[in-house]
Amino acid sequence: MAIKSKKGVFFTFMSILVVGVLVLAFSSDVYVTSKNKIPVIKSRVKTADSYLRNLETSYLETSLYTSSYNALNSLILYIEKEGFLTGENDLNAKFKEVLLNGTINDGENISEEYGIKLMEENTFIHRLDKIEEMSQEVLHITTNFTKENIDTVIFQSNDTGPWQIGVNLTMNFSVDAGVALWNKTKTVSIIISIIGFDDPLYLVNPSVPCYHQIKQTPFNDTEWNVDTLKEHIANATYRHESNESSEHSPSYLMRFYNSASPSLCCGIESMINETLSDGRYESYVDYCFWSDVCDDYGTRLYNITGITTSSYPFKLDAYHVAQYNVESEAE
Repeated sequence: MAIKSKKGVFFTFMSILVVGVLVLAFSSDVYVTSKNKIPVIKSRVKTADSYLRNLETSYLETSLYTSSYNALNSLILYIEKEGFLTGENDLNAKFKEVLLNGTINDGENISEEYGIKLMEENTFIHRLDKIEEMSQEVLHITTNFTKENIDTVIFQSNDTGPWQIGVNLTMNFSVDAGVALWNKTKTVSIIISIIGFDDPLYLVNPSVPCYHQIKQTPFNDTEWNVDTLKEHIANATYRHESNESSEHSPSYLMRFYNSASPSLCCGIESMINETLSDGRYESYVDYCFWSDVCDDYGTRLYNITGITTSSYPFKLDAYHVAQYNVESEAE
């Protein structure tokens, strides 16, 4: 269409100019605003990434360690009240339930039903709730843990050795910082020393529970004789034998379900002291004394000169006589 007058041309030009200025102004504003947002977004992503690294390498491990420590002590107190667990599967099932929820036997509150209060505000789920809450309040980052289908296992192996236990926990979670989202599957692994924990064998087998804490002997396998054996008994310490025989003692965790089977990696043993001696004709190695597993460790039992008395009828089987290097004192 032709433009019919100069006045029309002027108004047409002015209209184009105004529209151009508006478009330019709007475009410049978008550019400047977006440009200013870039450092903010980078900072936000950096904060979230730092939080995620700390979550995976520190927060979750610390939470699992604290909750596992209390869960293990809770199980020991439960065994003192209710007796041994039924086996390794039962140990893992009960440990998981106590660890995550502070319950046992498929839903019994361990505090209310058994008076064991160590898990109050100490369960792993409680600690996850706190992490979710604090990440939102302090960092404005949304953390969501999938609290169903968490897998846990408590174990001893060559990696832990006889004086520690391991706990592995696998879970899913997400971290949403608004500008970035992470979906993660994480296995958290921690190691706990057993030194200072009570031995379940001593809580259940005697007529009156005996609080017998795990203490490692200072002697290695080459240092045993009648004098170091006396000290071993007097100090109520535990020994791990490093040889590869089939007569090893049970591990610490096996004592939760009264297994006397040998554990090559992790077996430990102590000696029954005079207080717990009841005159029975058994080897005074703890797991032998309360089972018949050592009946095949030789055809007879031996008194040990310098240790055995009429009030303390201490005896050892042939295998342990050799292990403690007291052949010359055996009679």
